[in-house]
Amino acid sequence: MEAVRTQPRRRGGMKALALLAFAAGTALLAWLVVGAGWVPVKDALAAIGLGGLLLVALAHLPVIAVLGAAWRLGARIAPRPNAAHFAWARALRDAGSEVLPFSQLGGVALGARALALLGVGRRNALAWTFLDLLIEFAAKIPYVLAGLALLAFLHRRDVLAVIALAAAIVTAAALLILRPAFRVAWRQPKLLRRGLLALRRVAPRPGDSRAAFLLHLLGWFLGAGETWLIFRLMQKAVGFAPALVIDSVVGAIRALGFFVPGAVGVQEGAYVALCGLFAISPATALAFSLIRRARDLLIAAAVLLPWPWRELQRLARRNAAFKS
Repeated sequence: MEAVRTQPRRRGGMKALALLAFAAGTALLAWLVVGAGWVPVKDALAAIGLGGLLLVALAHLPVIAVLGAAWRLGARIAPRPNAAHFAWARALRDAGSEVLPFSQLGGVALGARALALLGVGRRNALAWTFLDLLIEFAAKIPYVLAGLALLAFLHRRDVLAVIALAAAIVTAAALLILRPAFRVAWRQPKLLRRGLLALRRVAPRPGDSRAAFLLHLLGWFLGAGETWLIFRLMQKAVGFAPALVIDSVVGAIRALGFFVPGAVGVQEGAYVALCGLFAISPATALAFSLIRRARDLLIAAAVLLPWPWRELQRLARRNAAFKS
């Protein structure tokens, strides 16, 4: 009974902490914009224009398709929905993460829900999604290491700082992964056992898991290509190597700032710091971050707006079947 009473308190405490982190991140973002100057930030945004933003959004669609294909290979469930359905579910998953920043599992839940509606079953959809998250994170490790190696090569004088940054990222990532697992194992061993059984049931064949890993790795490197493209559209001559460093390291920092809803302020601060290593002004770095957010919101709107209509159609079909 006491455990039941403490759950609402714990949720309330987590929400309060999330609000506090969001407020701190917003304050940091405002401070960064004031420091860089609003006019230079606005000019950097104007350089890309609406047409450039649409091009950036279109360039992200192949990445979504690759990540959807990786998700499809990540579990042994038959029959498998086609790749287009997985691309849509992946877009929905990412969209939920962008428009539901105060819900850490909002995007994941939406993606799993989309899979469940395709007929794979709720439990299988959740296990499939969890496996995809694990494979995606595993593929991110060599990508981040490649970025850190390039950073060490391009900035040999700061190699000790790079090593310290790498050690901090690896340590924080390990704690981030292991802490929830230890908490579940300690407090709810039965739940952990059921989850492991479900994962074992849908675990992919070795060949499929390797293919999913490589597709996720390709998706990460395509993200570096997107970074290069955005800077080009902003009329900034940034090579692919610096773009890879910026995208990989900022992505790692953003993941470690999971406790800040939407990584507000964390993402912008990371871009300012990393871009500064390549003589990119804070105003350009902030404009770049805002363009990335605008791209994500544009795709999220296109994906989420039809979602209520899909749910209504599903309910209508269920009611018709029940009446017949």
